[in-house]
Amino acid sequence: MTAPKILVSEAPKPARSPLVAAPDVAWRLLGYLGFVFALVGGLDVALIWYPLNFGSPEWEFGTVTASLDGLPLPVMGMALVLASAVARGVRWPARIVAILLAALATLILAGGILYLTDVPIALLALREQPVARQGVMKALVKTSLQLTAYPAVMFWIAAKAWAHTRTRP
Repeated sequence: MTAPKILVSEAPKPARSPLVAAPDVAWRLLGYLGFVFALVGGLDVALIWYPLNFGSPEWEFGTVTASLDGLPLPVMGMALVLASAVARGVRWPARIVAILLAALATLILAGGILYLTDVPIALLALREQPVARQGVMKALVKTSLQLTAYPAVMFWIAAKAWAHTRTRP
């Protein structure tokens, strides 16, 4: 015989209903987030160039470097939009992102040409200042890597995305 239980309730707890998986909703939400990242990050990079001051080596050098440093957010945003479009099987956003990536890669290459014209000027101006020269050398190495890697990967992803949009199920 068991004693009555006063402090412990034996009433069954209602089972929690599991959340229904909805990959389409998840991919759509990631696409929206990517659009915001691309828009905000793209505006941030665009504002680096305002106001234009071509002809000033210091401005050109710093602007190209700062622009490349600011690229991860808009590129990540475009990648999220692209992934969302591919996962949901929607062609037009994938094509728009492919075009934007190819255009951005082309602009980066143009910025690289501008940057390379300023490197000798920067190095000559700093030959008597070893501490400042070391900072410029670090920026030169980092920016050179970015000028090589970003366009290569962007052109590759743009080509893959465009090719994927041409396939029919």
